[in-house]
Amino acid sequence: MMKITAQSGLAAPEYWPFLEEALPKLDRTLETGDLGEFRGGEPFIGAVNILAACAQRGIDLSDEAMAEVEHDAHAFADDEWHTYRHFSAKALEYIAMIRSRRDADPATA
Repeated sequence: MMKITAQSGLAAPEYWPFLEEALPKLDRTLETGDLGEFRGGEPFIGAVNILAACAQRGIDLSDEAMAEVEHDAHAFADDEWHTYRHFSAKALEYIAMIRSRRDADPATA
């Protein structure tokens, strides 16, 4: 199991549980993953990009892992910055895709 610590150099510790679950399922590590958004960029945008990769590849993530991304997506839904509104909508779309796939195939839950 991947464990992210402060020494990993990633900002936004609230997203670390998400990354710890998602990256191994994508066959990525802290070194192989494109985590630039977590190293001085916009962590929410980076989280949505990783969420997209999971949704598009049919990778299931737990509701617990997606909780912070989902929370922020709702919080940014009416942000004055268009980019956050866009990524907010995409995040909610990807979360819905993951959950609907899980609901359609209970064996993956």
